[in-house]
Amino acid sequence: GIGDEESVKGILTSPDNRILVKRMLIKCADISNPCRPLELCIEWAGRISEEYFAQTDEEKRQSLPVVMPVFDRNTCSIPKSQISFIDYFITDMFDAWDAFADLPNLMQHLDNNFKYWKGLDERKLHSLRPPPE
Repeated sequence: GIGDEESVKGILTSPDNRILVKRMLIKCADISNPCRPLELCIEWAGRISEEYFAQTDEEKRQSLPVVMPVFDRNTCSIPKSQISFIDYFITDMFDAWDAFADLPNLMQHLDNNFKYWKGLDERKLHSLRPPPE
């Protein structure tokens, strides 16, 4: 990666680059849930799913167009939604951020969490956690 100190200093000499790095940092912080330890990842996946379920419920109640039909609480697979989020938004962004800032712990959590959601999905589970054994 380019995360050595001299390369980072070189990138940060440009005001435009500094602004871009700050924007990326804020964006990554905003969507970093899949890079947190598993228990936090599960907690936040549940919170965001509930927020989206409530939005879908309210849109249906008011006969409005449903913006995110996948977030119907009766049919949604939370593992599938997390896998898609990681595939479409997280992996490439955090690979780039890791190359810049060297974030092995976050990348390990991301890998672990992706495997967790894939495991639930492979078992055809739609919930945040597997059923008790």
